[in-house]
This record gives sequence, C-alpha cells and structure tokens, in this order.
Amino acid sequence: MNVFIDTQIWVYAFKKPKREKFDSKEDYDVAAGMHNKAKSLIQEALTRHTIYITTHQLAELYHALAFRGVKLNVKEALNIVENIINSTRTVIVEVRRKHYREALRLSSLSHIHIWDYLCIVPLKDSIDVAYTNDKHFLHPTIKGLVPKIENPVNIWLEI
Repeated sequence: MNVFIDTQIWVYAFKKPKREKFDSKEDYDVAAGMHNKAKSLIQEALTRHTIYITTHQLAELYHALAFRGVKLNVKEALNIVENIINSTRTVIVEVRRKHYREALRLSSLSHIHIWDYLCIVPLKDSIDVAYTNDKHFLHPTIKGLVPKIENPVNIWLEI
C-alpha cells in the first residue's frame, strides 16, 4: 500500500511528550497515547508500506523536529530526516511548478494555508491513504485529492 503520513504524525512519533510540559496528568496521557499510536504507525509503515513524501514535507518535518515546540537536537532531527530519505520504503516526490500552481489555487479557494496542499498535491495520483489528524484534510479541496483519509491518533486538530 502507498501511504502519506502527515508531518504532525511524524512529529508525534519522534517527540516523546514530557510530563512537566503538561498542566494535568490527563493532558499528558492524551499526548502520550498520540505519541504511541503515531510511533506504531510509523514502525508499521516502514516495514509494510511504501511511504510517499514530498521535498517540501521533508523540509517541513526537519523544521518541526528541530525548531518547533519541544525541540530535538538539530543533529537528531537531521538524522531522522536522512533515515527517511535513505529508507527503501520511501519515495520522495519533488514539488514542481505545476504543484505550486495547483496548491495556490486550492488554497485561495479554501482559505487553508498552502503548506498542506504542497504536501499532498504532488502525491494525489500515487497514494492509497493519507494518515493525518489535521482537520484541514477533511475539507473537500484536500479530501478530494486522496482515496482515503485515516486518523491514526483519533483526535482531530486544526493544525
């Protein structure tokens, strides 16, 4: 199966929540559950599926791991991205001018930021399922680009 894994799912998998960053044990438990589910999905995908990822998303993932929220060490973030690039289970798709144009058009129609479109537009004819918890993917302009959308962490957020 050919899959797309949204950036935030990768982030959940690689950034283990720290208890001291949460106001309540309940909030921490939710975050820890999302981490565990995302980590399991990534492990399964890396052994059973082909993961499609765009050049844009690789940059987005590196930035999210190294510079947003609880930051990973830059070398660790780089190592994660390099492992994804070098995996035999990964197909990297270059974002081309025609993808930018379509992403801009769809973003202008939906008023959803362009970044989600740059992750999915280049993959629209290649993937069987998109794994995400971003509510934007439920909008018809994104949902119509992929055959199936699944939320592996069971919590929808507007990211």
